[in-house]
Amino acid sequence: MRRIGVLVLVVATAAAVTAVALAARSPKQLRAAMLAAASSRHSVHYVSTSSAPGHFVRMVSDVGPGRGIQRITVRKGSHSGPATVLIVGGSGYIRGNAFTLSNYFPLDKPQARRYAGKWISIPSTSGAYAAVAADATFASFVSDLLPSKHLGLVRATVAGRKALGVRGVVDQRGLELTETVYAPAAGTPLPFDEKAVAARIRATSVARMSRWNEPVHVAAPAHSVPISTVLGQ
Repeated sequence: MRRIGVLVLVVATAAAVTAVALAARSPKQLRAAMLAAASSRHSVHYVSTSSAPGHFVRMVSDVGPGRGIQRITVRKGSHSGPATVLIVGGSGYIRGNAFTLSNYFPLDKPQARRYAGKWISIPSTSGAYAAVAADATFASFVSDLLPSKHLGLVRATVAGRKALGVRGVVDQRGLELTETVYAPAAGTPLPFDEKAVAARIRATSVARMSRWNEPVHVAAPAHSVPISTVLGQ
């Protein structure tokens, strides 16, 4: 009987979300409908690219409840390198080469050279955890997904799909971004595309979301070095 009860709840929630989307008449209503649609899921796959003059970051991520994995490529000038972020069991783990450890993660060059290629563990009690875990779990991804200030509606065709979007302003570490998040123009307003522009530094970001509710499997590395050891604390 519990399965039937859950099924009824899921169907009712989906119907309610769709009704809100179709009835949306204001940016706030659309934002609420998109947030409800995303929050009713438990995982997502997303691919994002961010660029600014001389800089490029590509991130392929799978995030679920309390866990996630991000596979990252970083380019700066003529240098590039890979990095990986894992969130599992209440801890974060990072790994990269000497370039990414000192240019994407906040290690100095001697630390980056010493720990290149090794897993570094970061407990949730560490001051470094929040930055590492940002957008690397489903809850953090959804909480950061939609703008909340100076909202407006946008109609567009995105990746060949008719879309309705909510555009607004986001403050990110003192930098103002104009962000637009798109959902299908009809049906459940599940976000599938996000674009952000930081005009002051000529930076742009694009993210595509798909494969909602697929299982996300993440295992902690067998061996890792505590961040306190890396930083000499």
